[in-house]
Amino acid sequence: MRIAFRKLAGLATASILAGTAVLAQDRATALIVAEDVAPQTFDPIQSSQIRTWYVWQLVYEGLVRAELDGSLTPLLASSWEIDETGTVYDFTLRGGTKFSDGSSVTPEDVVFSFERLKADGLPYAQDRFKSLTSVEKVDDTTVRFTLSGPDAGFMLNLGSPFVVGSAIMKADWVTSHDPKQEMLGTGPFALVSYAPNSELVLTRNENYWDSEEAAKVETLKIRYMPEQSAQIAAMLSGQIDLMFPSAESMLQLTRVPEVTTVAVASTNTVRLNINTNLEPFSNPDFRRAMSLSLNRDEIVAGAFLSEASPSAQIPPAYAWGPNLDELKYQKQDIEQAKELLAKAGYPDGIDITLNHLAGYATYLDRFAEILKGQMAEAGIRVTIEANQTAVWLDKQNSANYEIMTNEYAFQADPLFYLMPRPGRQGPTPQEMVDLIGAATSGPAAEYPAMLAKVAVMQDDLVFPDITVASRNAWVAYSDNVVSAEPDATISRTFLADVALK
Repeated sequence: MRIAFRKLAGLATASILAGTAVLAQDRATALIVAEDVAPQTFDPIQSSQIRTWYVWQLVYEGLVRAELDGSLTPLLASSWEIDETGTVYDFTLRGGTKFSDGSSVTPEDVVFSFERLKADGLPYAQDRFKSLTSVEKVDDTTVRFTLSGPDAGFMLNLGSPFVVGSAIMKADWVTSHDPKQEMLGTGPFALVSYAPNSELVLTRNENYWDSEEAAKVETLKIRYMPEQSAQIAAMLSGQIDLMFPSAESMLQLTRVPEVTTVAVASTNTVRLNINTNLEPFSNPDFRRAMSLSLNRDEIVAGAFLSEASPSAQIPPAYAWGPNLDELKYQKQDIEQAKELLAKAGYPDGIDITLNHLAGYATYLDRFAEILKGQMAEAGIRVTIEANQTAVWLDKQNSANYEIMTNEYAFQADPLFYLMPRPGRQGPTPQEMVDLIGAATSGPAAEYPAMLAKVAVMQDDLVFPDITVASRNAWVAYSDNVVSAEPDATISRTFLADVALK
């Protein structure tokens, strides 16, 4: 299938007379969704940005899907077996699965997808499968994954609904196409066209293997509209059917009878990443001082308009995580912060710079301003360096920052709420390496309790970052939509289930 990439100018050349008829037909068969941020790439091994993942998961799938409760649902693999050592996984591919171009999914495609990840994937994607040593075809229906040792999170990472590093791609298609700009997968939708930073058009995948879960609409259009005010205007004028409002936009839309708003307590965590390659950020006492300067309740009220909960690295949705009142540095104590700052060698305070992701979300903008004021009380003077996505990502991935605002999406493997990011900060303390290793190599039944111990250690060392809140999320939809049911992952896969009236 050849993908047509339309230029913005081309969108405006349609005949006005024909346009009216097309619009009427379009509104009857197309679900039109607004998103704030356009994807950076379509390649499912090449981005760590949440908003970019939203596109992949509509077109690509993995072998399995991890559910919120930690259970696993078969997808492209119908079954699997694990040997007694916990290091060899044999997956039986589901018969009859096809890519959207009608070609069959083969063991060679699975092998290729993971070999490509290991060779060319962004470190963030590779880290999810760092225990994976080889992938090989056993026969025409079986693929074998071999791990370097037991890995309690392997299947959970394999089943991430965001398919970061786990998407199955067609081997011979990738060799003749650019996956950064095109997509061909097995998911409920297939790519039709993309006008960069403007509109993505997807169509129902008529070759989708699960007829009961096939997309309910013929066409899905995603319009990239950075301003929430423009999205609201488009919603009220009937130009879009569904949007993901901010807290302030949600408050406006709840007063509109024709619009339905749905709220979910998400597993997304907003945090402050720390580059421990640099002084004084390599000093645990300095990091403790930063954390103690922050008032999480005020941040929740001011940055998130009270539509969030204070959170450590493991969000409150995971009941097995440590309680906040059990953690020493997940609170505000300005006097102790000043004492630790002096102990770290800065009795007169210090100037630092925040790499802030500007234009991503209004709550992040407010968070940056609030933390600046709160840290100043302890003597930490913050300069906010507002960067657009490309610059912010480059600074993140090259560890060219001191501290930076960030948000982590739902993690099928909870370890990734805790996992240090190699190359994005300094070396991980050995005691943390050892504890994480014990958690991943131990029995799956003991995995949550071991991760809770890691969370306590991370609070004590304030490493690798400072988490402040787990935010709520919303979906708003017009009366053109039957219903929309998002879940706490804030995944966009639910869009396949949205039907028009």
